[in-house]
Amino acid sequence: MGLGRRWRGYVMECVSTCSMLVLINGSPSKPFKMERGLRQGDPLSPFLFVLIVDVLHRMIGEAVRNGRISPLLVGRDHIELSYLQFADDTILLCPPKQETIKNYRRLLRCFELMSGLSINFDKSSLLSNNC
Repeated sequence: MGLGRRWRGYVMECVSTCSMLVLINGSPSKPFKMERGLRQGDPLSPFLFVLIVDVLHRMIGEAVRNGRISPLLVGRDHIELSYLQFADDTILLCPPKQETIKNYRRLLRCFELMSGLSINFDKSSLLSNNC
């Protein structure tokens, strides 16, 4: 993504140097190092997610430009919509074309491999509207 070594070093310092402890029956345990990831509620988490999901945005845009994904045409002006995002939720929009749906799934698998994020297809839904 073109982020410099120094910047990546700062992020890794935030992630890898923290330690935690757990209250067991009201008494604190010994501190232990975090193995991976960010702490829940860490203000860095949404920022890093936005940086990574920008790659998905670019992948979808490229797939639309190449004709692999057909956007949904909305309204009288036929505004092209291919996805909506809010926080860590993404809604993919497309006309009911089997090839577009297959290409979305391929694109998401590719995104998983590139980013290291896992898409939970069990928690995902495919909904049709006026089809």
